[in-house]
Amino acid sequence: MKTFYANDTNQVTIICPKCSFTKDKNAANLKNAKKVLKAKCRCGEVFRFTIEFRKHYRKKVKLPGEYTIKRTGKKGEMTVEDLSMGGIRFVNLGSHQISPDDVLEIKFNLDNRMKSEIHKQVRIVWVKDNILGAQFIEEKPFKSDLGFYLKT
Repeated sequence: MKTFYANDTNQVTIICPKCSFTKDKNAANLKNAKKVLKAKCRCGEVFRFTIEFRKHYRKKVKLPGEYTIKRTGKKGEMTVEDLSMGGIRFVNLGSHQISPDDVLEIKFNLDNRMKSEIHKQVRIVWVKDNILGAQFIEEKPFKSDLGFYLKT
C-alpha cells in the first residue's frame, strides 16, 4: 500500500500504481478520516492508500542507542525504530520512569557508511509502555548527515 504525503497547505498528489496518472487533491477534510483510503483511477484501477500529514518524512530504522534522563541522570538503552528531522520513536530496553515532557539526552549511530553519531536532546511527547515518541530540542541545526540519511 502506498503512502502519499500532504504538504503544509494540505495538498496531496495521488498517483495511480497502474498507469501513473496523477491527481492533486486538497486533503484538509481527510485529516480525521480513517487511516486507509480507497480510490478508483480513470483507467479503472482501484487501489488503497494512506495520506501522511507529518511535517517531516519518517524513516523506519533499527538503531541501537542510549539515553540519559536529564532530571535524574538515570541511563538506559534503546532501539530507535523510526527517525525524522523533527524527532524519533524508540523502544526502551529496560524498565523506566520516563514521562511526557521529560528531557533526555540521546546518542546513537546511523547505519550509513560513516556511522555518523547523533547526539541530541529530546523532549518526550508520548509514552506507551516501552515505546516512546520524542521531539528534538533544536539547540543548533543538524549536520547534513541526518538530512542526507533520511533522503536515502
